[in-house]
Parts: sequence; structure tokens; C-alpha cells
Amino acid sequence: MPRGRTRDEEARIRILDATFELVGANSPGKVTINEIAAAGEVAKQTIYRWWPSRTAVLLDALVHGTMKATPFKETDNLQSDFEGHLRGVIRLFNSPTGKIIRELIAESHADETIAEEFRNRFWQPRRDLSQARLQRGIELGQIRSDIDHEVVLDAIYGPLWLRLLIGHLPMKPADARRIVDAVWPGIAQP
Repeated sequence: MPRGRTRDEEARIRILDATFELVGANSPGKVTINEIAAAGEVAKQTIYRWWPSRTAVLLDALVHGTMKATPFKETDNLQSDFEGHLRGVIRLFNSPTGKIIRELIAESHADETIAEEFRNRFWQPRRDLSQARLQRGIELGQIRSDIDHEVVLDAIYGPLWLRLLIGHLPMKPADARRIVDAVWPGIAQP
């Protein structure tokens, strides 16, 4: 979690938006705290007071930016909600942000601190969002209550992560429907 004093929410949003734009235009490794501070119109010390490292602010910016780019509809049709969310993730993974995510994952294999930051700051908030939608599907009687949520989420999102990391097949918006159609019969309430 960010440390230090309670932050000014407007400044926090400026920093995160500026960082997301900077890493979208450059490689994450080339973005400096000085550039982030200038683009966010804050002092460098403000960033260090709120985030323990450059990686932490980069990951929070990725979470902030990607959550805005891939909203999860909250209707009563969970199958459609997951399909829409997958389409958003496909667009994100096909954008320059996808390259950034690949680079961070590659860095995380060589640095356990980055791996832990990636899991805690990027992966887990997104996973929690999907987990909540699965739970809502159970409450609505659309999804079986006896399923393992982790396995289901891996089955739904795994094809996209595999294609992002391996690059063996392109990701197309139509893949969202094919993935959901393949997984849904196994998780739908009969």
C-alpha cells in the first residue's frame, strides 16, 4: 500500500494518469520519477512520499488506467458481462499497454520484488473484480455454487494471458464470445 500522509485525491489521479500516458508512449523502464512528477505537476518528493518505488507507482498507474479501459458491466446477464469484459481485455492487450504488461511480467521473473508488486497491485485487484462478478452470478442463480472460482477465472482469462505472453495466436474481439461459449456450459447453473 502507498505510504505517507493522506494524499490529495486530485494530485493522485494526475500522477496516475500522467504515468499511464508516459508508459503508453515509452517503455516502462525508460519512464523516470522526474518525468512523472513533471507530467503530474507535483514535486518528486510527493511521489516518493506516497509510493515506495518507481515500480509501485507504475503498477498503480497500470491498475488505474486499465480499470478505466476495461470496465466490467454490472447487469443481470453474467455471461454477457464476462464476454464484454473479455473484449475490453483483448483491446487492452492489443494496445501498447499490452506490451508494458508483458515487460513487467518478464521483469518479475528476474526480480521477486517486482513479481510481488505485480501480483498485489495489478493482478489481484483485477482478479477481485472478476471474482465479485462470479459471486454475483451465483447469487443470481446463473452460475453453479459448487465451482472453484480460481479454476473458472483461469479458464476464462487464461487464453488471453497465454496469447499475450506467448504470441502464438492473435487476439480478436470475436475470441471473447468463443471463450465464454466454451467455458459457460461447465459453470452455468443447470
